[in-house]
Amino acid sequence: MANIKSAKKRISVIEKKTQRNRRVKGHLKEIIKGFEAATTAENKQEARDFLALAEKKLLQAGAKGTIHKNSASRKVSRLTQRFVKAFGPEALLLKANPPAIPTPEEKAALRAEKEAAKAAALAARKKSRRRDEQIEEPAAEDTEATAPVEAEQDAPAEADVQDAPSVSEEADAADEAPEDGASEDAGQETEAGEAPAEEQTDEAAAGGEPSDDAPEEGSSSEEKQEEAQ
Repeated sequence: MANIKSAKKRISVIEKKTQRNRRVKGHLKEIIKGFEAATTAENKQEARDFLALAEKKLLQAGAKGTIHKNSASRKVSRLTQRFVKAFGPEALLLKANPPAIPTPEEKAALRAEKEAAKAAALAARKKSRRRDEQIEEPAAEDTEATAPVEAEQDAPAEADVQDAPSVSEEADAADEAPEDGASEDAGQETEAGEAPAEEQTDEAAAGGEPSDDAPEEGSSSEEKQEEAQ
């Protein structure tokens, strides 16, 4: 591990250049694969477009030092020879319209834009959720405050409903009322009939009516007087 400040800086610079060179080489590989696919499919115009783009990017990479200049020139020459062999030398006269293949820097920028859009959408969702929670909290407090008042208003109504007799109960009471009156009248009549009977039995016991044994006792006394005479 480096201890000197300049050495640490050189390490960071080398790391950045290494990453950049990897991105550029990966981009060159994509372009060459596109050219080979168009040549295999015998698509003359698409192959010409990829050849022009490959030549441009290879020479730029050689100028930047990503690859050696001679290596860049050799690859351009071999790609051109393959194109001429597949489509003929007159195909090089076609006007090239290089395809819009994004560079690594453009890809990184697009990736950063997507991440920023995701972060903004997430922040908006959090903000809306927070706003909804703030709206729900006062509503819950209002419901809690109105709940006792509603309970007090409902309590008298429930008491009235419980105290008020139902229609079936009133009908049963009306049916039972005549029966109770008839039973009471019958009870009074039986009590009235029993009262005279009890009075008659009491009078008989007091001697108001002669009994059957009285004549027999009188006859026996008269017979004794006759015998004595």
